Amino acid sequence: MKTLFLALTGLLLAVMTGGPSLSLAESQPYTSPEMIKKLHIFRNKVGAVFILPQALGPHPGASYILSRAKELHLTPAQISRIRMIRRHMVTRSIRQFARIDKLRAQFLSLMESRNPPLQKGRALYKHLTRLMAQATFDHLSGHVEVGKVLTNEQWKLLK
Repeated sequence: MKTLFLALTGLLLAVMTGGPSLSLAESQPYTSPEMIKKLHIFRNKVGAVFILPQALGPHPGASYILSRAKELHLTPAQISRIRMIRRHMVTRSIRQFARIDKLRAQFLSLMESRNPPLQKGRALYKHLTRLMAQATFDHLSGHVEVGKVLTNEQWKLLK
């Protein structure tokens, strides 16, 4: 009876957890270990930097497309082009995030005083939000470029 209970408990746990989950490397074909590291950095920062992340929704990203390469019947040339776009997007975004973090720290430091220089703070804040908007738009542009690599038939398979 105890063995049956343990077996049923184990089965229930396996069903509820959905079995073993794929690691990032397993779920991302055509992704080098260096790019996996960059993607991890990117994903940890994106929510705090991008102004309108929901704008990316209708434009699938490179990693998503590459994860469905077989299903979409991507050609080797398409895979190569998408990987190049992704490398450029993520590298640029990480550089932008570093600039934004530095500027954000300067702004917060400036505003810590009891009587901060508001004119300077306003100029710094405008520059900061402009950089955030540019980072968001640059990344969105990369998503659109990835979409341009797909054929109409491949787009239909995404729906």
